[in-house]
Amino acid sequence: MLIELQSHSTVSDGQLAPAEVVAEAAAAGVTTLALTDHDAIAGVAEAAEEAERVGIELVPAIEMSCVHEYAEDLHICGYWVDLGKIAPACERAQHERVSRAGEIVEKLRGEGFDLHLEDAVREAGDALSIGRPHIARAAGATGDLGPFFEQYLVPGAKAFVPRSWPSAEQAVATIRAAGGVAVIAHPYWDIDARHEVDDLIRSLDADGVETFYPTHSREQTEHLLELCNELDLVPTASSDYHGPTHKTFAAFGAYDTYGLAEPRVPPRP
Repeated sequence: MLIELQSHSTVSDGQLAPAEVVAEAAAAGVTTLALTDHDAIAGVAEAAEEAERVGIELVPAIEMSCVHEYAEDLHICGYWVDLGKIAPACERAQHERVSRAGEIVEKLRGEGFDLHLEDAVREAGDALSIGRPHIARAAGATGDLGPFFEQYLVPGAKAFVPRSWPSAEQAVATIRAAGGVAVIAHPYWDIDARHEVDDLIRSLDADGVETFYPTHSREQTEHLLELCNELDLVPTASSDYHGPTHKTFAAFGAYDTYGLAEPRVPPRP
């Protein structure tokens, strides 16, 4: 079994269409897959159709972006969500995404960039899918976007605009209200300090933690497993696939279990 509970398509910031993501997963030997586009479910139906064709179990899912005192951009994955019930939250999040993008563009214009929101929308292909990478490329950044992000688009940078909704608690509640299971995504990707990760997981009423992840060290993985065992949380896994040429997340099966345990799929509520 190869479990991959996070992947992204062109519906958000991935490089491939939903069906192509599933096809790549099948070619890599994935047996259970979740398409977790950011605040979006538009690709799930297409992915499910392809998954049935190639014989992969597809978990209907979403990755919700949210805010928390420890992270301006925390992520909560929702699995087994009812697509109709989660849709209003997606719509709100996407409209807030567009509004935030407009504010970022105006700040960049103030820094001397000849840039309009429409330029970033063209990069995204769809206004509701717009994100900071699209804005960076529209502003002229190429290749590694890291330096541009550091100067302009991360917390404390010149053009950063914080997210205002939802909080992490609201994201968990929204996923549960849609019949889903809430899992804290890649905690050590969003938060560096061990004590903050520990407090986040203990205080947030989630159902699981993405424990096995490409950038998680053995020590970090051990810590997350300890918390899962203590708090009766489901340890999940993903390579966070974004596409074949993505700088960081370009292959399925890229996470390491370090022989500590096996990832699990949260049971359907």
